[in-house]
Amino acid sequence: MNPDRRIRLKDIAAEANLSVSAVSMALKNDQTMSSRTVERVKQLAEDMGYKPDPALSALSAYRSKLRVQHQFSVIGLVTNWTEKDLWTSQARQKQVIQGAEKRALQLGFSLQHFWAREPGVSNKRFSQILRARGIRGLILAPFENNDDELDLEWNQFSVVTISRPSRYTLFHHVVQNHYMDMLLCWKKILDRGYRRVGLVVQKKIDMRWSNQWDAAHIFSQQQSGSVEDMIPVLRVEGEDDLDTIRGWLRDYRPQVVISRCHHFLEAVRLEGLKIPDDIAYISLNVNEDIADATGISHRRDLLGAMAVDVLNSLLQRNHTGPDEVPHGTQIDGIWHEGSTLPPLVQPVRSV
Repeated sequence: MNPDRRIRLKDIAAEANLSVSAVSMALKNDQTMSSRTVERVKQLAEDMGYKPDPALSALSAYRSKLRVQHQFSVIGLVTNWTEKDLWTSQARQKQVIQGAEKRALQLGFSLQHFWAREPGVSNKRFSQILRARGIRGLILAPFENNDDELDLEWNQFSVVTISRPSRYTLFHHVVQNHYMDMLLCWKKILDRGYRRVGLVVQKKIDMRWSNQWDAAHIFSQQQSGSVEDMIPVLRVEGEDDLDTIRGWLRDYRPQVVISRCHHFLEAVRLEGLKIPDDIAYISLNVNEDIADATGISHRRDLLGAMAVDVLNSLLQRNHTGPDEVPHGTQIDGIWHEGSTLPPLVQPVRSV
């Protein structure tokens, strides 16, 4: 065989004593093929030096996209909250759903919500219901409690999670890039001349995202400020921590505070302070904050659309079940210019 000639599916088929279509199906992990045949064909393809032709792959994907518009498939959006519509009824989650629905339609799918806690339905029965309806792809919504369990027959489905559930980290996850969001906040802070920067976060939310805000914040503090300017991160539980926040404000007197805490602004008001006259403010989620807040805007519609894109890729490859190593896609926030972070007179050097 000429070593310079591209190995084709036809060549592998001849060597494996299979049809070209069977070889193609095996390389795509088609579930109708036996695992033994799939592994044999993959090993043979590797040994022969087979590499897919990018142009042909693109043409095949384009043709598949044209065909699928006339043959809709359902993507299951699975929630596991204590009430059926508790997650889907939230305004911010509706943006995720709308983004996912729009992209699903563009790719020839429809999106259907399934509640995993239907009364009298076990996890096994729930998996059977999904399979009976011909559903092969699942988007797993964030859990109400990140440590919750949902033991479906995962190997029967292609799965993407919109979060990183602590017990299901091996599925491809699509999440907000909280670390880069915080670095963007610090860039804007330093560009405008602030030095004494505080961070107030809700402990439960902070832990759900593996303390990424804290990590980026402390790194930025160490890189840009003096020891005297470093203010400890304040993690709060809820309304009972109003006095804790007020004491923290009096003790450290920050010039600007970055926050993802619903009670911080109330504590500022009780202290008799005004934003931005007495203290500047950056929101880690302007989508759900006071009007005209400066900070990070989340493109939750894009998060939903990206989840569908990733799931479509898994379905095209017939990839089911968890991966061998964790991996995912992160969506960076966008800077929203409000009125709560005015520039100081003397800017300092950016990181």
